[in-house]
This record gives sequence, C-alpha cells and structure tokens, in this order.
Amino acid sequence: MNMSQRVRIKSFLPRPRFKVYTKLSKQEFIDLIKQQLEENNNEFGGYANQEIAMIRLRKDKEKYWHPQLQIRIEEDEDQEKFLVVRGIIGPKPTIWTFFAFLYGLSGAILLTLGSYALSEYIVKGESMWIWAVPFSILLALGTYLASFYGRHLAKFQLGRLYHFVNSCYRKAKFYESQDN
Repeated sequence: MNMSQRVRIKSFLPRPRFKVYTKLSKQEFIDLIKQQLEENNNEFGGYANQEIAMIRLRKDKEKYWHPQLQIRIEEDEDQEKFLVVRGIIGPKPTIWTFFAFLYGLSGAILLTLGSYALSEYIVKGESMWIWAVPFSILLALGTYLASFYGRHLAKFQLGRLYHFVNSCYRKAKFYESQDN
C-alpha cells in the first residue's frame, strides 16, 4: 500500500468514489468523522455510526442538487490491522432514484413502443407510434444533460466534500488501495 498526499477520487464517474485503508479502529475513525463534523458544523451536517457515515451540507444551505458524501466503514478480511473506508459522493437518494427512473422510462418506451412501431411498420408499411423512438432518445439525452447540469451547479459543494475527505485523510493516515 502506498501512502500519498491526497485521497484519489475517481471523479469521471457519475458518483465519484474512493477506497482507502487506515490503521485506526472503527471507533477511532467514527470519532474522527464526528470531530470533523463538529469543527465544520457551520458548513456540514451528518452522522456516523458503526457501519456508515453520511456527510452533507447543512439543511439551511442545502439545495436539491447538492451532493452528499456516504462513507462505508468495514474491517478488512484479508488484513485484520486495516480498516477499509469506501466513499461515494453523489446526489441525494431521491434525486438519484428520479434520474434512474427517467433512464428506465426512456428505455421502456424505446423497447415497448419502438418494437410495436417497428412491427407495425413492417406489416402495414406505416406506423403512428414511430415517434416513440426519437422521444425516448430525447428523454434519455435530456436526463443525461440535466444530470451534468446539476453536477455543474454542485461543483463548489463537491469541492468542499473533497476537502472534508482530505482533511480526514491527513488525520487518519489513509493508505491507497492497490485495486483502486
């Protein structure tokens, strides 16, 4: 395991993530997160328990597009002296579910109405349902563009969550994972 200056976060993904190791115990790591939350209580809110920690902007500063940081805390099965810390930064679950619903809806429209339109076109030579194909593609494209626009709006908050992770990193002495 290599020690590096900052936690490398895979930011190309729709929900940036990281995986690091620390020699702290679970309770020490939870206490560290709670301490970081107390030190930054004018900006962040959240909680930490034995399994996960959730860090987000304070309710009074939060907008629906702002991201949140979810940290999963696990003991490493291969090396008992290390604690595995996995983090995902992304939109609130309701927003994430809404976007997944829109992607699913566009796929369902494309498959069902698109198949019906193609069948009808082959049999009759025309179909009024052919509009479903461009509509579903536009719905998927619109959802994709809206997610990137939301990510653009939340760029500052994303940077603040990166800063929170890296300030925890400096205190916990994280080690990068080899398979990251």
